Amino acid sequence: LVMHLERQARCARKAARFQVAERAIHTLKQLVQSDSATWSWQLEEAKLYWCRGEQGAAIHILKTLIRKLEVEQLSDDLTAVELYPQALGLYGHWLDETQSESPYNICEDYLVKAADLMDSMEKQTPAALEAYLALARFTDQQYQNIVNYMKSSTYEGKKEMIERTKAEVEKLTQTGLMANKYYRTMKKFLIDGKDELESLNDDKDAFLHKAMENYIRCLKAGDEHDLRVFRLCSLWFSNANNPQINQLAKEKFSEIESRKFLPMIYQLAARMGTKSQVSPDFQNTLLQLIERIATDHPYHSLYVVLALANADLDGKFTGQGKRVTKLSRSQNTDTEGEEARTLVAQQVLEKVRTQKGSLLQDMQTLCEAYIQLSNLDGKAWKAENERLKRPNKLTSRDSALMKLKNLTQVAVPTVDMKVDPTCSYDNIVYICEFDPSVTFPGGINLPKVITCQGSDGVWRKQLVKGRDDLRQDAVMQQVFGLVNSLLKKDEEARRRKLSIRTYKVIPMSKQSGLVQWCEGTMAIGDYLIGSSRKPGAHVRYHPRDWHPNECRKRIHEKCSSRPDERLRVFREVCQHFHPVMHHFFMEKWPDPMDWFERRLFYTRSVATSSIVGYVLGLGDRHCQNILIDTNTAELVHIDLGIAFEQGKMLPTPETVPFRLSRDIVHGMGVTGVEGVFRRCCEKTMGVMRSSHEALLTIVEVLLYDPLHAWTLTPMQALKLQQVDADISTLNVTSGAAEVFENDSASSNANRDVSERNKVAEQVLMRLEDKLKGLEEGMVLSVSGQINMLIQTARDPSNLSRLYSGWQAYV
Repeated sequence: LVMHLERQARCARKAARFQVAERAIHTLKQLVQSDSATWSWQLEEAKLYWCRGEQGAAIHILKTLIRKLEVEQLSDDLTAVELYPQALGLYGHWLDETQSESPYNICEDYLVKAADLMDSMEKQTPAALEAYLALARFTDQQYQNIVNYMKSSTYEGKKEMIERTKAEVEKLTQTGLMANKYYRTMKKFLIDGKDELESLNDDKDAFLHKAMENYIRCLKAGDEHDLRVFRLCSLWFSNANNPQINQLAKEKFSEIESRKFLPMIYQLAARMGTKSQVSPDFQNTLLQLIERIATDHPYHSLYVVLALANADLDGKFTGQGKRVTKLSRSQNTDTEGEEARTLVAQQVLEKVRTQKGSLLQDMQTLCEAYIQLSNLDGKAWKAENERLKRPNKLTSRDSALMKLKNLTQVAVPTVDMKVDPTCSYDNIVYICEFDPSVTFPGGINLPKVITCQGSDGVWRKQLVKGRDDLRQDAVMQQVFGLVNSLLKKDEEARRRKLSIRTYKVIPMSKQSGLVQWCEGTMAIGDYLIGSSRKPGAHVRYHPRDWHPNECRKRIHEKCSSRPDERLRVFREVCQHFHPVMHHFFMEKWPDPMDWFERRLFYTRSVATSSIVGYVLGLGDRHCQNILIDTNTAELVHIDLGIAFEQGKMLPTPETVPFRLSRDIVHGMGVTGVEGVFRRCCEKTMGVMRSSHEALLTIVEVLLYDPLHAWTLTPMQALKLQQVDADISTLNVTSGAAEVFENDSASSNANRDVSERNKVAEQVLMRLEDKLKGLEEGMVLSVSGQINMLIQTARDPSNLSRLYSGWQAYV
């Protein structure tokens, strides 16, 4: 009964049913006679008071409990021994929250003591995990406070004052006025100032070491907080020249399971052989870690290393070897770093080959075959087939893929495979063969769609792209996956099934790669607008409305007019162009239950993708860059080249936070943006806000990636809006990514590391503002922020100022 009441009190407290929890605690007080059995419920009572906002009472109860437990645990009372470190850690956390004691006392007297007691126990409990995390977060926060202070003008002023004092003392020494009282005062001031700066640096290093040490403990002890690997690696990367930190990484990283570093594989691989990381200890530890990850989980990591090793392999298949190599190297000012990274990647592969020789050889052969096909001149090959009146079928002469059959060790690259903690990938869906038929979905560089049969008998389509850097899309899919994991941790978001649809993107080299074909999807533009061969829903359901091309032409003609004139034309277009998206659900799901369920799923998908897209600054959301699944009504966002507010840098800046045009809202039914959509938006933003620490850390690591610049050059921005949005076709990212490829040489030519870091800092500051609810100088609640975003996204004055290719009237 006692255990039942404790569990009831705990569940009621977590559900914010404080009266129920209080009744359970009151009943416990009457039931329990023995003091030895009262420890755990007293801890629960303290937590209840804290949750109710009675912080003083909670701290008093916990302090009294700690005194009792301190005495009892000396007499080997097992309950007291187990609860004592929990109470210490919780007490330290509460003191920090209320700022009731100095950080040093909180750290040494409570958090460190609790973590050490947990570490000394034979069995690692969930409570131990929380103790390590509490200490890691606290010391990390103190480290950040010192780092931020050392960047401040106050610190710079203090350093300048010490330098002036030093010069003054040296001057007085030269003049022989050392007996002067003023000299002694200045001398003392100089010594005190230097001691203060040294103490500050010592504290910074101590907090940094303690934070990393306990993040490592946390990752070792359990799987609950695996996302903390981002913060651990962020601290390691930013202190790569610190000998103590490199020594800690060298000694302790091997104790963490390699699977926990898999979300960081892109960022780890990008730092191989880089000049900015001059410490050989850092590089040695990094290479050992990547080698261990690649050996344990080859299907999740080897393609990343192979892409770096094959960085310039495209030239081999285009007959432009040296010229292409020089061009690709000109994309990055760090030519030596490029060569070093490729060389080091090849060295890592050689070490992996000793354990995974045949698998690595097959994967290398497969990569080369994909790269060869991606660089096949599709236009000439297609024209030759049309001239000879033969089907578009590959032969072994056209592509080495046709020679590959029954690769029993190589999994189909576009199949999602769960990470196996035991590292034994026995039941993989391996490659049986490739269908020779090829289709061309469209796009500037004519990507090819091929079909691969897996060992499960399923034929899967794959999009092979050449002359196109897919790394940014791959990293954004990585971010979406991490956001999904944050949403799954929230009970209400999980119940509503809030998530973002992801698909696999696998770069094979610097300019080629593979994309999972999104089966059963179509661009919303294809359904709404259609093409000359197949008219869209607007033409079918409202034949008397203006034609979509006419609407676009009228909007485009006023692109340089005054805002009020553009608004007038936009309103006029909207009056002659009616939304039709709700017909999509009537056509696909005539059964009422299916219709209702799919429309609900669609609304939730729009809400989640809109808020996550806003937080990440995702732009270029025209009708061809948003697909809809014809089986589930879920949205799929493609062409993720414009991120982190770069849409505002375009010649015609984007003025809306996400796409919430009339047709998108029309598909939600009679309630529109009210009801389900608004609640799901608020829930998603609530999760983003509560997970702001993890989100900021994840994005920080991506933004400081030495392989990629997220910012647009003026030439890229200009070219992007010159690409006709209607040319973009189903499942093809034929906008931003290909513009980047065409202007890649100039994109990084004049950028140095410091400039990239400044841009990253600005992006992080804006992201932090969004997660605090800071909009237009005002701090808003979650509901207030969502209300403002919805109004901004639907405001006709904002929509009328968008680029005509965005088709804001649709």
